[in-house]
Amino acid sequence: MKKPDLLRAAITALLPELGRDPDRLAMWVEKGKVIARQGAQRGFAWEYDLIVLISGFAGEPDVIMFTVCEWLRAQQPDLLASGAEGIPFEVDILDAGTVDVQITLSLSEAVTAMPGDAGRWNLATVEQAVPLIPEISQIGPGLTSIWVDGQQVAPHPLD
Repeated sequence: MKKPDLLRAAITALLPELGRDPDRLAMWVEKGKVIARQGAQRGFAWEYDLIVLISGFAGEPDVIMFTVCEWLRAQQPDLLASGAEGIPFEVDILDAGTVDVQITLSLSEAVTAMPGDAGRWNLATVEQAVPLIPEISQIGPGLTSIWVDGQQVAPHPLD
């Protein structure tokens, strides 16, 4: 499973404070399953819900969701397709300026298996058509920062 690490890199690129305090960006997998079929093809697919919890966030929650949606455009575009059910989330309002945000993403990843020499198997995760490189400029076309009401909110100007 590579997508959790890719998403973490995308979030911390725009919100470096979460990279400096990694306990505030928790991720775990729920409802996971492996899909494999009997036959010559030995590959399989992971299907799982990735739970993303950002604790004690003092910025604009819009920045989190924008970053996740931009990441999904490259990594799991079916979640943004017409007719998709949407992205479940929960927010705990801690005080006037701080929230905990939990997002649930239903992700999938395909793994190919190719026979090698002497009974070896070569496994490879199938990349999406447009892989996300965990640099701020690659989260979206030309994306280097996010502004809300004329103020830069990500990355914070002091980061």
